[in-house]
Amino acid sequence: LDARLVHWSAYMVILCFFHEVEFLLTAAYRSDTLSADNFLLNHSKAYHVAVLLCWAEFWLEWWLFGAGWKRPGVLSASGLTLTVGALFSRSLAMRTAASNFSHTIETEKRPQHRLVKHGIYRYLRHPAYFGFFWFSVGTQLLLLNPVCTLLYAYASWKFFADRIPYEEELLHEFFPEYARYTERTIIGIPLIPRRNS
Repeated sequence: LDARLVHWSAYMVILCFFHEVEFLLTAAYRSDTLSADNFLLNHSKAYHVAVLLCWAEFWLEWWLFGAGWKRPGVLSASGLTLTVGALFSRSLAMRTAASNFSHTIETEKRPQHRLVKHGIYRYLRHPAYFGFFWFSVGTQLLLLNPVCTLLYAYASWKFFADRIPYEEELLHEFFPEYARYTERTIIGIPLIPRRNS
């Protein structure tokens, strides 16, 4: 292995680990919803396009500008740290929420559905979203992909800026105590405003 490609190798290992953990945590805590979809490999065409763009940018810049352009250093190490921390946050969120976690927004409250307010949820009210957002940005910093860093940050932000307010509307309906909970927690994704109760 070329030492100049250590960050590419780390990215590939982390990406595979991410998809495996998504499936395994669903198997452990929500086996009632378990399917191959829980690997999150086929959730959208946009995801496939984003991954292909990321790979294309990495290798095109490597080819056009040489290995020096992609030399691992402080920025890629920061990306690795951010990626691993974000993956930990997402995995911890799924584990903490356990049977209350779902890859899809639940539009009806299940009888056993509880508002999780302990562990990482004590500070972040959407720690899995927080983790996914920073994971997507961190992977691009790790790969030293300037274009995809901006594209991933925007696309992830846009996705969660649409998703979180919708989900919070439902959570306010499901749980009367949700308004108080939002007052003492943060989302942790820049520029996603707090919903007014």
